Amino acid sequence: MGIKIFYILAILYAILSGVGILNRELGAPYIYLFLFIVTAYYMAYISLKKIQFFYTIVAGMALNLMVQLTGGLLSPLFLFYAIAFLLIGFKDEIRNYWIVALTIISVELSSGLLVRKMEVFPIVLLVVAVMIIGYVIDLMQGRESRTSRSLLRYETRDQFFAPAAYESDKIKTSIGEIDRHKGIERPLLYFVKFIHNILNAHTTAIFALNEDKIVLVQGFSHSELFVPETVVDTQSGLYRRAIAERKSILIKEYLQRPEELGYYRGPVEINSVMIAPILLIDKVVGVLAIDRAVGSFQEKDKGIFDEAATTAGLLLAMLRLYEKARYDVQHLSSIAELAEKLHKRLDLSEILSDTVQAFKHFMPCDDVSIAKIDEFDNRGEVIVSTRIKERTKFPLDDGLVGFVARHKNSIIKDDLNKGNLVVFRKDVKTPNVSFVGVPIQQDDELLGVIWLEDHRRKRFNEDDVRILNILSYQLSLAWQRATLYDKVKELSIRDGLTDLYNHRHFQEILEAQIASVDELVLVLLDIDHFKKINDTYGHQAGDKVLKFLGRLISQIGVAARYGGEEFAIIMPKCSLKKAMDRAVRMKDQLLKSEVSVDQTKISFTVSVGIAHYPNDAKTRVELIEKADRALYVAKEQGRDRIIIAQTMKRQ
Repeated sequence: MGIKIFYILAILYAILSGVGILNRELGAPYIYLFLFIVTAYYMAYISLKKIQFFYTIVAGMALNLMVQLTGGLLSPLFLFYAIAFLLIGFKDEIRNYWIVALTIISVELSSGLLVRKMEVFPIVLLVVAVMIIGYVIDLMQGRESRTSRSLLRYETRDQFFAPAAYESDKIKTSIGEIDRHKGIERPLLYFVKFIHNILNAHTTAIFALNEDKIVLVQGFSHSELFVPETVVDTQSGLYRRAIAERKSILIKEYLQRPEELGYYRGPVEINSVMIAPILLIDKVVGVLAIDRAVGSFQEKDKGIFDEAATTAGLLLAMLRLYEKARYDVQHLSSIAELAEKLHKRLDLSEILSDTVQAFKHFMPCDDVSIAKIDEFDNRGEVIVSTRIKERTKFPLDDGLVGFVARHKNSIIKDDLNKGNLVVFRKDVKTPNVSFVGVPIQQDDELLGVIWLEDHRRKRFNEDDVRILNILSYQLSLAWQRATLYDKVKELSIRDGLTDLYNHRHFQEILEAQIASVDELVLVLLDIDHFKKINDTYGHQAGDKVLKFLGRLISQIGVAARYGGEEFAIIMPKCSLKKAMDRAVRMKDQLLKSEVSVDQTKISFTVSVGIAHYPNDAKTRVELIEKADRALYVAKEQGRDRIIIAQTMKRQ
């Protein structure tokens, strides 16, 4: 009742404005006031997620009142119509845009004529702007509508043809690729053709139900005007009635327009129609429709048609179960192949790369990502992904991936646009709509999260989660094995006491660096009077001194324990001057530092020898000899000093 009164008041306002009663010429203060009020309303208008027609009418009335009170066609605010129409066109339906725009043009034209303030240029400019904006918006909305309808068709066909699993004697649908369901589509096609011929039909069509719309999935017709890509709104009409009442409808003499059936794009001679719901375990999943151009369907035909609709539901159930069994075999085989492949790998990056490729192969989707999780620091890091940049870090407090990690449980989201859900980080948007994620864990240890994304709604289901959990378990075993291998490998190249690289690995690194960089500096250093430290304070104190120096030098380059109390530092891509500065800062730091052993404070110094590649040497062996010679000279000259190989040449 209230909305009807509003529409009546809106019509009365249009009449008053059109006869020029509101046409005034208020001054600048009013212009600024009106502009502020209308701008505030339009900002609120464009922020609304769902637009009702009366919001648009109020927007048009507010702007028209502002223009009329400040001069009508001569108003300085007249040009704001173009901006307002652009906003209205993008927010509301194209039909409502034309209603409001043409009404305002009529009102302004009528007002200008009646108050004798007619100006041709503003009204022509307004008409041209309305036509151009309307054309552009119609083009864009048409393209968007076609894309939306296309996605709806694919989603609905996927649901209708997907394999199913029994649970508590009920069928649950699965979502999958349309071209994976030929085993269902072909038998259903033969069934439709059989019914079409038995009932001597002009057109026979099977629709799949998706919320308040039905999508044509199979059909036969003798008409050239038949539309195979049909999508029909079921909020009203014969289809709504058949679905709501859950029983068939027979219309012996069809008097409505054939276009209302949805699958014709023009006038077709139709005499009789039958429509019935397709039920699957007491749930309406589709509609069977049939029409006849010559003659009428009778009660006998309706009996056959009812049996056909019942058979269609049973046939669909059996075919889905067949596809379910086939998919289970296929997926188990793929899982076994992947598990065998993963168990042969010891490199974690190769394992994760193989996993992503395998998922893309037998669980088709747009994107697959894997992140490692650090529960202690409450953050994750993307290791491999088909969409996200590797090494991208994110907090576990945001997004669906963080939710999976915190709760150590799987999650499915059918539509990420509902509620503006975040996948893993607020500032990283996804072009996809569906999401499924599962944790990768071994016992109680969380290693990471794997998640899949797709541009279609309702792409993933519980069957996918079951498969993902099996795969994530296989992945966790391979992940742990690779991590253990890396640890063992790391132990083989590390010194047990200082955790620096050992002598053997130092030689390998130096050889590799000389082959790959233009210059580097090698620093050899030796703890002065280390034997005296061991004899005076004990070997535990000596170990603490070695560890302390190891931590210090690891901050200025690639550090290694060369042997005993002797250490080496490789500084790749470093000039001699920079290396000398670092060595001086290190010695200064040592002078200020003390190592605590029980109640005793131990101070110590080091002797340092420095050699530069390629100025001092061309090979690894020669470079070590030059640095070692410089170190020897430093100790000979009284220790606690730095000697550079080039200085020795000049001497």
